[in-house]
Amino acid sequence: MLQYVRRVSALSACLLLAASCAPATPLPAAEDDKGKATDLKLDKETMVILDKDRNGMAAKTVLISTPTCMHYTLAPVVDGIKSRKELGWQEAAWASEEDEAPHGIEIQFAKPVRGGRFQVTWAYDINNEDGGRWWISRDYEIQTKEKLGAAWKTVVCVKGNQSAIGSYPMPDDPFSFLRIVQMPGGGHPKRPNLMWVGQVELTD
Repeated sequence: MLQYVRRVSALSACLLLAASCAPATPLPAAEDDKGKATDLKLDKETMVILDKDRNGMAAKTVLISTPTCMHYTLAPVVDGIKSRKELGWQEAAWASEEDEAPHGIEIQFAKPVRGGRFQVTWAYDINNEDGGRWWISRDYEIQTKEKLGAAWKTVVCVKGNQSAIGSYPMPDDPFSFLRIVQMPGGGHPKRPNLMWVGQVELTD
């Protein structure tokens, strides 16, 4: 089983979201309007440690996120289950708190990796009034860094995404950290301050 710590927030229940893909262009580290690199406020209680290789990531890889919506955990994003539409909300996805702040997931690899592709599948809600909806994030970035203490480098910047699955080439230079960051208000138009992820994985 995955090792994880479950965090229950005081927020009301959330709805499911999913996202898209766009061309990748190397960019400087993400910056806010004051010129500072995007600061993700990670919650250690969300931490998941892989007990075996899964989703293209080696055993002992660590995942940690910004604070979650009520009863959600990071475990679903690396459970390897391909057919997800019939899963219950908390089993199908990770969901962030719903506030106007950067949201995201950070991956800390057990050993440096290079190349390949990072794939994100956004969450699908089969229970909404439309009889099913992908809750895509529209505006997000994928960033890497070589080691602890190094600066984040933005390798993918997506604006106006409309796709449920995004697959992006990763740098050939080795990196030990990877994160996906939703910009403030960059979620689905109906819930712009919520980030909802079904799966993350590394592929060849």
